[in-house]
Amino acid sequence: MQDTRPLLLETDFPPVLRGVLETLQVNLGYVCNLSCVHCHVNAGPQRTEVMSLEVIEQVLALLVASGVQTLDLTGGAPELNPHFRYLVREARRLGVR
Repeated sequence: MQDTRPLLLETDFPPVLRGVLETLQVNLGYVCNLSCVHCHVNAGPQRTEVMSLEVIEQVLALLVASGVQTLDLTGGAPELNPHFRYLVREARRLGVR
């Protein structure tokens, strides 16, 4: 991989400043009961990939550590993840919207 950092140091482009992380968007998987041609993640009923409970626990730990107040759940159809209700319950318990 080419190191592009030196190219970014010598520029007149205004610096990009990092703000506060307010929203965490999480893709819970690619399973969906629909098969829309416009789907940007190519989700559908033939897909089987879902986020594991282990990774969901890591998401919850990140919410605690970061103080993020909004959790945006996406997918496929996020509610088809078998751990969806658990994640929503725990996030709400933490005060996350």
